[in-house]
Amino acid sequence: MQFDATEGLGMVAGLIGALCMLPQALKIWRTGSAEDVSWVMYLMAAVAAAMWTTYGVLRGAPSLMLWNLVSFTMATSVLVLKFRTRPR
Repeated sequence: MQFDATEGLGMVAGLIGALCMLPQALKIWRTGSAEDVSWVMYLMAAVAAAMWTTYGVLRGAPSLMLWNLVSFTMATSVLVLKFRTRPR
Protein backbone atom coordinates (compact mmCIF):
# COMPACT_ATOMS: atom_id res chain seq x y z
CA MET A 1 0.00 0.00 0.00
CA GLN A 2 1.18 3.46 -0.81
CA PHE A 3 -0.07 6.82 0.34
CA ASP A 4 0.53 9.75 -2.00
CA ALA A 5 -1.36 12.77 -3.32
CA THR A 6 -3.52 10.56 -5.54
CA GLU A 7 -4.49 8.40 -2.57
CA GLY A 8 -5.18 11.61 -0.61
CA LEU A 9 -7.58 12.71 -3.34
CA GLY A 10 -9.25 9.30 -3.13
CA MET A 11 -9.61 9.70 0.64
CA VAL A 12 -11.37 13.07 0.32
CA ALA A 13 -13.59 11.91 -2.56
CA GLY A 14 -14.44 8.73 -0.68
CA LEU A 15 -15.35 10.65 2.46
CA ILE A 16 -17.80 12.83 0.55
CA GLY A 17 -19.24 9.88 -1.37
CA ALA A 18 -19.59 7.68 1.68
CA LEU A 19 -21.30 10.30 3.78
CA CYS A 20 -23.78 11.33 1.08
CA MET A 21 -26.27 8.81 2.50
CA LEU A 22 -26.04 10.22 6.01
CA PRO A 23 -28.71 12.94 5.56
CA GLN A 24 -31.24 10.33 4.38
CA ALA A 25 -30.47 8.03 7.30
CA LEU A 26 -30.80 10.90 9.77
CA LYS A 27 -34.10 12.02 8.25
CA ILE A 28 -35.54 8.52 8.52
CA TRP A 29 -34.30 8.26 12.10
CA ARG A 30 -35.86 11.63 13.04
CA THR A 31 -39.19 11.26 11.25
CA GLY A 32 -39.63 7.51 11.66
CA SER A 33 -40.72 7.31 8.03
CA ALA A 34 -38.93 5.81 5.06
CA GLU A 35 -41.99 5.46 2.87
CA ASP A 36 -40.52 7.33 -0.11
CA VAL A 37 -37.07 5.76 0.09
CA SER A 38 -36.22 3.36 -2.73
CA TRP A 39 -34.97 0.10 -1.23
CA VAL A 40 -33.74 -1.01 -4.67
CA MET A 41 -31.43 2.00 -4.91
CA TYR A 42 -29.91 1.37 -1.49
CA LEU A 43 -29.59 -2.37 -2.17
CA MET A 44 -27.72 -1.60 -5.39
CA ALA A 45 -25.52 0.91 -3.53
CA ALA A 46 -24.71 -1.70 -0.86
CA VAL A 47 -23.79 -4.35 -3.44
CA ALA A 48 -21.66 -1.87 -5.40
CA ALA A 49 -19.89 -0.72 -2.23
CA ALA A 50 -19.17 -4.33 -1.23
CA MET A 51 -17.71 -4.99 -4.67
CA TRP A 52 -15.61 -1.79 -4.60
CA THR A 53 -14.35 -2.73 -1.14
CA THR A 54 -13.24 -6.11 -2.48
CA TYR A 55 -11.58 -4.41 -5.43
CA GLY A 56 -9.79 -2.05 -3.06
CA VAL A 57 -8.51 -4.98 -1.01
CA LEU A 58 -7.25 -6.75 -4.13
CA ARG A 59 -5.59 -3.56 -5.38
CA GLY A 60 -4.23 -2.52 -2.01
CA ALA A 61 -5.96 0.87 -2.19
CA PRO A 62 -6.77 2.17 1.32
CA SER A 63 -9.23 4.82 0.12
CA LEU A 64 -11.29 2.24 -1.77
CA MET A 65 -11.27 -0.17 1.15
CA LEU A 66 -12.14 2.37 3.84
CA TRP A 67 -14.76 4.53 2.20
CA ASN A 68 -16.57 1.77 0.38
CA LEU A 69 -16.83 -0.13 3.64
CA VAL A 70 -18.35 3.04 5.14
CA SER A 71 -20.67 3.35 2.10
CA PHE A 72 -21.74 -0.27 2.53
CA THR A 73 -22.50 0.38 6.20
CA MET A 74 -24.48 3.53 5.38
CA ALA A 75 -26.50 1.85 2.62
CA THR A 76 -27.33 -1.17 4.76
CA SER A 77 -28.26 1.14 7.65
CA VAL A 78 -30.77 2.93 5.43
CA LEU A 79 -32.15 -0.45 4.32
CA VAL A 80 -32.53 -1.58 7.93
CA LEU A 81 -34.28 1.68 8.81
CA LYS A 82 -36.49 1.36 5.70
CA PHE A 83 -37.76 -2.05 6.70
CA ARG A 84 -37.98 -1.30 10.44
CA THR A 85 -40.22 1.72 9.86
CA ARG A 86 -42.63 0.05 7.46
CA PRO A 87 -46.29 0.68 8.17
CA ARG A 88 -47.91 -2.44 9.53
